[in-house]
Amino acid sequence: MKVSRLWGGFAAVFFVLLAGCSGTPDLDQGRSFRLTEVDFDDLPGFYTDDFSAALPALRRSCCRAGAKWKTFCADLPAAGASSDQVRDVVKRHLVPYAVSVNGSNTGRVTGYYEASLTGTRTKTKDGQVPVYAPPYGYKYGQKLAPRAKIEQDELFDAPIIAWADDPVELFILQVQGSGRMVTPDGEIKLGYAGNNGQPFKGLGTIMAKEGIPAQYRHSMNDIKRYLQDNPDEAQEIMHQNPRYIFFKEQTGDSPVGAAGVVLTPGRSIAVDPAFVPMHTPVWLATTLPDGQPLERLVVAQDKGTAIKGGIRADFFFGHGEEAFYASGRMHKPGQYYLLLPKNDK
Repeated sequence: MKVSRLWGGFAAVFFVLLAGCSGTPDLDQGRSFRLTEVDFDDLPGFYTDDFSAALPALRRSCCRAGAKWKTFCADLPAAGASSDQVRDVVKRHLVPYAVSVNGSNTGRVTGYYEASLTGTRTKTKDGQVPVYAPPYGYKYGQKLAPRAKIEQDELFDAPIIAWADDPVELFILQVQGSGRMVTPDGEIKLGYAGNNGQPFKGLGTIMAKEGIPAQYRHSMNDIKRYLQDNPDEAQEIMHQNPRYIFFKEQTGDSPVGAAGVVLTPGRSIAVDPAFVPMHTPVWLATTLPDGQPLERLVVAQDKGTAIKGGIRADFFFGHGEEAFYASGRMHKPGQYYLLLPKNDK
């Protein structure tokens, strides 16, 4: 039987399904957020996806999931299980719900990746752009100076982790939220550690306002090329985004998403936690930049400044140049379905 529920009536039930959920939803904003129970047969590509590829992401989130997920997580097979084995566990314990907002089941799907840049541990003729940790005495959420002032203040009171070779690459690292720096002394893993509390403004919007032709701002790839080819203009453009990101050096596997688990390329997404709690399995239905279907099981394990709304996902492509080019061109309409535990009997 298919059941349709408004978010406002379902929120109390839904938000106890997960431990460590990120905040409480804005119920006034979410009144038009509707979950409608559907059949697994209604999920595009459900019987062609390789469910075994989603197993690492599922198991990582199960380590942090609450009591309502206990039965599902306990039944997940070990690494090496077949796609059918994982699919059977999903069907046995979860129920799919189609998501709609204001009567529409279509939203926007973008992409992101783990950024990569070069630099040095100490300031050199090549490494000239500081990569800051949070300032001394920093409290998460406090409002600090905008980007332009931070970058122009030679006495900015914050530890410097390393020095980047290219300000554009560092800016992209800040947009992505985490990444790796290659230095002559080895690789530095950089994780998100906070921001300056200023609003975020996208480069594409800024460049359009400046009258830069659309061909130079069609994708992040185009934007990066334009900024690197026009360094004097690039600084002025980047300074118009007041948001500034601070980093911390990480050890172990990376990158780690907002849910506190290592992201899985092709199986982790960033969502708006006001609507979709961290660790929720999601069935994503969209297309890749080359037009190929992207229909698969993913897990909500991250969030982002620009990821806002009831049907909004940022698909994690992984690390490297191929991931950069794919994520930079990913801007597609899409749908998703939340996979929630069956009600206790």
